[in-house]
Amino acid sequence: MIRDIISNDSLTIILLVSLLYVIILKRINPTIFDQNLSFKKKELINKISNSLLGIKSIEILYNFLFISNLSILLTFFKNKNFELFVYYELLGFVSIFFVVKIMLDFSIGRLFSISELMKNYIWKKLVYHNSLGILLLLFNFLIAYSIFDGYYMTLISIYISLVFLLFSYCSIYFSMKKVIIKNWFYFILYLCTLEIIPYYYLISSIL
Repeated sequence: MIRDIISNDSLTIILLVSLLYVIILKRINPTIFDQNLSFKKKELINKISNSLLGIKSIEILYNFLFISNLSILLTFFKNKNFELFVYYELLGFVSIFFVVKIMLDFSIGRLFSISELMKNYIWKKLVYHNSLGILLLLFNFLIAYSIFDGYYMTLISIYISLVFLLFSYCSIYFSMKKVIIKNWFYFILYLCTLEIIPYYYLISSIL
């Protein structure tokens, strides 16, 4: 189905600023940028940083890109178009969700004396989220300026993103299989209470 291309100055500004943001991050650290575009993340996720809570500042900057573009995609899905007010509303909600989620994971690490393990887990998730952030930026450009129906392209983008996240989490859990096998009951409990239920709540609250 052919449609009119979305004409929205605020969306154009946000996407162009996001693109400029990526270019700046690439100039700051080309290695991190290349690894974010690569499926081979072993070298990146096998070494934990000693910076803020075990996370490098540039990884946090990439996560801003992920949250912003996820909010744009959710705005397209919720409104079948882009509205700046809805975007800001979702941006705040999604930002709070991920900050609280990370803080809970760190708190569990401290509570059960597995801080290093949880840092490793959180960092690996951030690495994949950052890769998805770049992919979401591409999706948002296609949705906004493609001649094809934007809603169907939004659905396709969401499905691809979900497959990417599923692959990412499976890859992370596989890399931690020795720990998971030894503590499978606690892992299932954690997976249900702090992964599945929060994301279900996020999706149901937004959509």
